[in-house]
Amino acid sequence: MTLSELSLHQQARISLLPSDFALSAQLIAQGFALQSVISLAHKAPFNGPLAFYLHGTKMCLPLAIAQQINIELVPA
Repeated sequence: MTLSELSLHQQARISLLPSDFALSAQLIAQGFALQSVISLAHKAPFNGPLAFYLHGTKMCLPLAIAQQINIELVPA
């Protein structure tokens, strides 16, 4: 499952980052590290960016990048 498939306010852990090293390094610098707990805050219409809660902060990602980040759901 990827970040783009997450339901609103559903929690998950990041399990795999994109294979592109430069993109992964950028994401890690922004806090998108492996095993980080993340939840979906907002989906923009028309395949726009997605907003996530991560480490107590709201972060936005383009849909194309969110589709490259694999997650595992956190049991409720």
